[in-house]
Amino acid sequence: MSGRKVSQKIDLIKSILISKATGREASDDTYKNLREELLTVSQIQDELPEFLFHIDNLTDFWNFIQPQSPTYKGRRDYLHDAFEPVLSFLESNPIHTEEEVERPSIFLAHSSQDKFFVRRLAEELRQNGVNIWIDEAEIKVGDSLTEKIGTAIIDTDYFGVILSHNSVNSEWVQRELEIAIQKEIEEGQVVVLPILMEPVEIPPFLRDKLYADFTTPDKFESSVKKLLDSLGIESIEVTRKEEKQTEAVWVSEPEDLLMGFDDIRIVGLDESKTYNPDPSKLLYNVNLILSSEPSSDWVEIFNAERRFPRHTMWRRAWIEGKNIVVHCPLDELEKYHLKDLTQDVETTNKKYRQYLGEKAQQKAKTELEERKERDSLMKLKRRLNFE
Repeated sequence: MSGRKVSQKIDLIKSILISKATGREASDDTYKNLREELLTVSQIQDELPEFLFHIDNLTDFWNFIQPQSPTYKGRRDYLHDAFEPVLSFLESNPIHTEEEVERPSIFLAHSSQDKFFVRRLAEELRQNGVNIWIDEAEIKVGDSLTEKIGTAIIDTDYFGVILSHNSVNSEWVQRELEIAIQKEIEEGQVVVLPILMEPVEIPPFLRDKLYADFTTPDKFESSVKKLLDSLGIESIEVTRKEEKQTEAVWVSEPEDLLMGFDDIRIVGLDESKTYNPDPSKLLYNVNLILSSEPSSDWVEIFNAERRFPRHTMWRRAWIEGKNIVVHCPLDELEKYHLKDLTQDVETTNKKYRQYLGEKAQQKAKTELEERKERDSLMKLKRRLNFE
């Protein structure tokens, strides 16, 4: 837990208790460690929930929380109210324990086509105490693009370059990398950290560097830890399963973004829209019907999946409304392209669900912050005495 603010530890122990109180799995060891640490912070003793001083394990907490409310919502509300005093106190009085160190910062250079992977990686790093600079989040309308990014690269501690087919062919990413390499030379220490998103040929001047390998889903967790090691940070000692469950506590509304999305499928061939745009060639624009019209974000992910060939019979394909159009001879469709496109649609569905989950979590966190602000104002209103 080193390197994290007291307020972050409060948020984490609160999330663990909400997870336990609503019937989800939670780590007893993590709770015990957090509790011991928080009970040694003298400045917040008067603000902590009273039960923390007496309940030293999650089994006893479960016996304590059940009588507080028969419903999950009631228990969540109880815990929100119990932790509100200490969180409000810390907003006005930030406290750092002796073990805390300055949070490192990293600039994530990437192609815009890879933004879904980058957003997920950025969120993982933020949860482990890293300050992130991403151009889509930081650049405001009217900013000088070159000046703003150049300054950000100089000011951040590290430069993480996302290596993909998209980025190695991006002139903009190459320009950013040149600035970072020059900074590394001038400072005489490691600044540039290669992050391999998919199998590509690594640029010659990066080949002698150890890279974080994210080329397959099963490598994500271990590669995040490797990247954090390079940044001088220990990863949070919470299992990924518990993290996902804890985050899900906040996404409780039935209109959750994920609930409204059904996987898109290829359901037929639209012969009325299939045609040969150039009679001198045997290449048709074959229109395949989708089960529903995809959103622009879904289309963007699909386009990234189709951007680079995976075999010699690869053909260009794109989305038009509710159709996938593939430019190919008719006899190739059954042999090659329907299988490829089906796989790409399935992969796009998976990545899009992940993207929606991240949006839902962010929405829930925003709503929680707004609720805390409203509660604080209401308490202030009750304390004020107007004649």
